[in-house]
Amino acid sequence: MDKIYDEYYYKIYNWSLKKTNNKEDAEDLTNSIFFAIFEYLNKNIKVEKIENLIWKIAYNIWCTRAKKYIKEKEIVSFDEQFQASYNENMIDKIIYKEITTNLESLGITKKEKIVFNMYYLEDLSIKDISKKTNFKEANIKYYLYSVRNKIKERYYE
Repeated sequence: MDKIYDEYYYKIYNWSLKKTNNKEDAEDLTNSIFFAIFEYLNKNIKVEKIENLIWKIAYNIWCTRAKKYIKEKEIVSFDEQFQASYNENMIDKIIYKEITTNLESLGITKKEKIVFNMYYLEDLSIKDISKKTNFKEANIKYYLYSVRNKIKERYYE
């Protein structure tokens, strides 16, 4: 376990720092990721590729925190929203608008757009989306995967 910690700590910390843009949050996220990794490894479940497990756990914890952050942001009272930093809110709105208005320019299909909006904007689970749309869960997962890759290609490279 020490070997895993030594080998991946800085990689995960740097990744966390890019995700959070905040040193304290990155440290907290990194610690949560390692806690989850060690908790999983203590179950003595056979792992074929440890690196895949590590990044899967990291991504899942980040997604959970991001969703929690978004929900907390929606719950904040009007007074607190008014006092929030103007720049942060504007940046969030610009990023959101950029991604949602340019979905078509990314070559995203109608089904992919429906699934993307239901999953990210309405915060519905894959099962709930399946019930509402009558799409198979496997197809929904594929649509989300496809949209994510198209967005990554556009904005991260």
